[in-house]
Amino acid sequence: MGSHARHGLLQIADILDEDPDGFTQRVYARLFVAHPELREAFPANLAEHRELLLQVVTHTMRTLPTAETHEELIELLAQLGRDQRKFGMTDAHYDTLRDALYVQIIGAVGAERLDDDDYALVDHTATMITGVMRGAAQSDPTPARRAARVVEVLRPQRDLTIVRLIAGRSTLWRAGQYIETQIPQLPRYWRPFSIAMPPNTHGHMEFHIRATRGGWVSRTIAAETAPGDVWQFGQIHGTLRVDGDRPATLVAGGTGLAPMKSILMQMSISAENPHVHLIVGAQSPGALYDSDALSTLAATNPWLTVTQVTEERRDPWWMDRPAPPHRALRLRHGTVVDAIAGLDLRGQQVLIAGPPEMIHAAGDAAVQAGAKPHRIQHDPLRA
Repeated sequence: MGSHARHGLLQIADILDEDPDGFTQRVYARLFVAHPELREAFPANLAEHRELLLQVVTHTMRTLPTAETHEELIELLAQLGRDQRKFGMTDAHYDTLRDALYVQIIGAVGAERLDDDDYALVDHTATMITGVMRGAAQSDPTPARRAARVVEVLRPQRDLTIVRLIAGRSTLWRAGQYIETQIPQLPRYWRPFSIAMPPNTHGHMEFHIRATRGGWVSRTIAAETAPGDVWQFGQIHGTLRVDGDRPATLVAGGTGLAPMKSILMQMSISAENPHVHLIVGAQSPGALYDSDALSTLAATNPWLTVTQVTEERRDPWWMDRPAPPHRALRLRHGTVVDAIAGLDLRGQQVLIAGPPEMIHAAGDAAVQAGAKPHRIQHDPLRA
């Protein structure tokens, strides 16, 4: 195998991609054999964690030879380290993880195929990944976990649950962010949910959760969450926000409304804001929700315009007495992409939240409507 740094690391990353399950299974097996107590902190099904581990390792190998991208790589590893605090990772765990990565990378490639430079590259990769993660975890002054008690559960639609909680102590976040969440019915399973309101001194929190096919956590919330439940929270993520005086278009599909509502509520505290156009999309009129709150926001903030968009003009026959869309808000038929296509987004910032396929389509439409790609924001997409 070539000893040139770029060539060697790229080749090793390609080899790991050939047997992703085998490599990651062996890394976690080595970690849990050395620290069986740690296994109880992770979910029974490690598929998502194994996939993330492989992505982190191969991304590091493909990024290290390119000096100008190291800052983003370090931030990615630091964020992962801050995330891992919720599992109780200690120095001893990181030492074992570093050794496991080193040994299993060499084993996956084959020692006979590596020269001294390759060994040094593998050592540097394993040390950097675990070193940055460990350092970020140790330097973060915020709690590794936070708790909040459910005080109200609303089910305005068959598959939509609105959960309101009060935190035991103030939990700080920025409007538009999301937080890793664990519910008591499914301990050790963590899912990211957007917070639908800005922070306040009372510790109030609100989440909008749509039950999805195959979604264990979302369906359990829809069926079982009740007042008195205590939810656990881990790391806070997200960079969605309206910056400066530049006008903005916010595009929300389904419960993608949650972070947008949080941003608008925070902005409404100030009388001086750029013009904001919120586009809310749904399958049919009855699938729209929170229209009363949006109507109030629009009526009391002249800088805000709200347009609701539905793909179907009528609701399906099985929908349970859906509430009609609010008459004070604009309503048009089509997709959010259709709504974006009729706009002039030159010079605007664009924020998008919703299902991954909608984010992709809306982002492409925004570029076609004149928005600069670097001014289009959305949270990281998950498979």
